[in-house]
Amino acid sequence: MDLNYLFLRQQVERSLAAAAKSRAARAAHEAMARGYELAIERESRGRIVFPWHREKLVSDPGSDQLISATQTRSASS
Repeated sequence: MDLNYLFLRQQVERSLAAAAKSRAARAAHEAMARGYELAIERESRGRIVFPWHREKLVSDPGSDQLISATQTRSASS
């Protein structure tokens, strides 16, 4: 599956959740976003991990993970 498509759908669902007027709609969009996030993690074979899923994974600082929850200082900070 195309990761770009999954990222697009995840972002749309997060935006819809943020704009939802009711709790039910917000919960439904958040659940869809979580599903896309899990699909992204699965398709990337764990190289892309969302911070809010991090506690379920074993930390491996030597891994080849592309995106992680670890914050780094940018050149402008």
